[in-house]
Amino acid sequence: MLLRLAKWMIALAVAVGLVLATRSALDQWQHETDKIQRQIAELDQQIALPDPPTDRDSLIQQRDRLIANIPSLQNLGWDKVALSALLYAIGIFFPGLVLHDAVRSLGARATYGTAIASQLLGHAGKYVPGKAMVIVLRAGGLSVDGVQPIRATISVFMETLLMMGVGATLACIVIFWLPVPTWMTWSALAVAVLASVPTIPPILKRVAARVAKMTPSDFDFNDRGSSSLGFFLTGWAWSLVSWLFIGASFTAIVLSIPSVTASPPSLLVITAVSTAAIALAIVIGFASLLPGGAGVRELVITTILATSIGTAHALLAAIAARIMFIAVEAICAGAAWWWLRRSIAAQSLTTAVDPMVTDTFESTGD
Repeated sequence: MLLRLAKWMIALAVAVGLVLATRSALDQWQHETDKIQRQIAELDQQIALPDPPTDRDSLIQQRDRLIANIPSLQNLGWDKVALSALLYAIGIFFPGLVLHDAVRSLGARATYGTAIASQLLGHAGKYVPGKAMVIVLRAGGLSVDGVQPIRATISVFMETLLMMGVGATLACIVIFWLPVPTWMTWSALAVAVLASVPTIPPILKRVAARVAKMTPSDFDFNDRGSSSLGFFLTGWAWSLVSWLFIGASFTAIVLSIPSVTASPPSLLVITAVSTAAIALAIVIGFASLLPGGAGVRELVITTILATSIGTAHALLAAIAARIMFIAVEAICAGAAWWWLRRSIAAQSLTTAVDPMVTDTFESTGD
């Protein structure tokens, strides 16, 4: 009874977090749209003056450009939005492979399907204050394959360290070539160092051991895919692929929003800047411990992206990305939940399954 109550409390917390995050993003979108409308009204007032402060034709062109580019359901590039959603869904798939290898590196076993589903399920926990819900959901998913809670928790920790380390490093490399404020450049370097150092094999092993209150020798780093160096290399590779897809996804979102810039930068520049912006924003947002990095992501994205496309466009892109990310993560988390329930049902037909695990994932249908 207590377990079911806890399960429903977790589900409620996740649902409320998702709703609040979506509402906040929509409110921000409306706020920015209203700001553009006010700019248009101010231009209309200047144009109506007998002796406008600026050339009337220039004011009219500026007003017409703003009117044509007010973000709305009609002028969004929905083909690019769909592409962005697809790329993001693919991007968040790869960390599941890292989680699978992390579980193996600790001497446990989980199927690729369970590891990927657990990873995707955890995204729903990002919108609950703190980061504990992410660990609860992912460790709970791994328990379907009998992974002990302590090893599951450390595996989640290891995957997260790698993902954040690679993202910060990628962002730092790109930002050093961008005309951003000096403090942002050095901040990116500091974040990259702080996030990357713990992923170095000997350090990662010791950090994980300390969290688990075990000695490093207690970990099994022997067979293929479980060596410390092997896990480090494959983890960085999969995480890099993930970030490249996420960067491409955010680029598509940026391009889907009408631009108010007369001469937008090239696709290559937008892609590089967008990838750096979203990577650093997610990393810093994660470190903030705020639900989904609320507010922090938008600040980082706007600061970096505004150097290429302007502040208004950058902020709208950040808000649109949050809405799209929430939608994709919710769908993927729902699919992952279904997969884990199906796995439990299949196991129960052939072997005994821990009643606690069965109750956690199946009683939602009661």
